[in-house]
Amino acid sequence: MARGTMVPTLLVLLLAVCYATTVVHAKEWTVGDNKGWSFGVSGWERGKHIQSGDVLVFKYNPSMHNVVQVGEGDYNSCRVSGPSRTYTSGNDHIQLARGGKAFFICSLPGHCQQGMKIAVTA
Repeated sequence: MARGTMVPTLLVLLLAVCYATTVVHAKEWTVGDNKGWSFGVSGWERGKHIQSGDVLVFKYNPSMHNVVQVGEGDYNSCRVSGPSRTYTSGNDHIQLARGGKAFFICSLPGHCQQGMKIAVTA
C-alpha cells in the first residue's frame, strides 16, 4: 500500500472503531413480561439491568388502565397531584432518560394501591 493512502485509511478505520464502540443499542423491556401492565406488577423491575436509553413497553387494555409518569412523592402516595405525562394507547413505548429514577403508576382509582406501579433507576 502506498504511504500516501495508508494514513487516511488508518484514520478512517480508527474513526469507524470509535463510532462502533459508542453506539449503544437500547433494549426494549415489556413491563410485567407476559402478564403486561396489570395488578401486582409492582416489583417487576427488581433485578433487571435497565439502562438509560432503554425503552419500557406498557401493554394493557386502554379501556381499563393507563400509565402516568409521576414524581417520587406521587408514586409513594399513589396519586397524581400535578402536571404529569399520561399514556393511554395500551401499547406505550417510553424511552428512559439518562440517569435518575422514573416512576409510573396507573391513575385509575385503586389500581396503584393494588400494585400497578413501578420505579425504575436508569
